[in-house]
Amino acid sequence: MPKILDATDIGALIRSRREALKIKQGDLASIAGIDQGNLSKIERGSAKATLDTYLRLCNALGIDLLAEPRA
Repeated sequence: MPKILDATDIGALIRSRREALKIKQGDLASIAGIDQGNLSKIERGSAKATLDTYLRLCNALGIDLLAEPRA
C-alpha cells in the first residue's frame, strides 16, 4: 500500500487508478462533481483539494483511505 505524504502523492494515486480503470478524466470529474481542469491539477499535484473532494474521487475509483497512527 503506497504511503500518501502530500498532495502530489494522492494526485498520482488518483491518476494511476483512473488510467488503470480506463476512465476518462472528464467522466471522473463529472462523477465526483468537480471541474475537469481542477481534476487535472489535482492529478499533477499542482492544486490541493479539500478532504471531501479527495474522498469523493477515491470513492468513485474504489480507493480506500486508511488513517493509522504512526508507531
